[in-house]
Amino acid sequence: MQKLYCYVDETGQDPTSDFFIVVVVIIGNERESIRKKLENIERSAGTNRKKWHKVRHKNRMRYLAFLLEQKIAAGEIYVASYQKPIPFFFPMIDILEKAIKQLAVEKYRASIYVDGIDRYKARELTNALRARDVSLRIVKSVRSALLGREDAQDMVKRAKKEGYLRELKS
Repeated sequence: MQKLYCYVDETGQDPTSDFFIVVVVIIGNERESIRKKLENIERSAGTNRKKWHKVRHKNRMRYLAFLLEQKIAAGEIYVASYQKPIPFFFPMIDILEKAIKQLAVEKYRASIYVDGIDRYKARELTNALRARDVSLRIVKSVRSALLGREDAQDMVKRAKKEGYLRELKS
């Protein structure tokens, strides 16, 4: 059985944002080797396990450039943007279902880790995904805006062009 590990983060819940953006990274059995590579990149880029919003912009861009150069999780990163207003839960369900079903090549079981989700919402997300025939083991919590930053937008364009990042249509 194929094991999928899905890591989810979002941005855009703030009232000033026009879009809600969800990013999902889905990896298989190479999870441990990817984790080690990411730790090395963190050291090289100077992000050093800090919260993303506390890292200087220059170091964020260096981190993302290293990711692209080393092609870590290439093609296993999904992004989708949704016009607001929209309840934040629907985009998560949508992108997770599409991304998992696109990547699964055999019978699978997914473990989903969502940044900042509480236990109650994790249960709701589990039920919603199971209702859409997504095979789940668990939904759990883990604890730059790209808008307006030209270098960040260029990084996203490069990632899409190189097939590193897959954009799903909402």
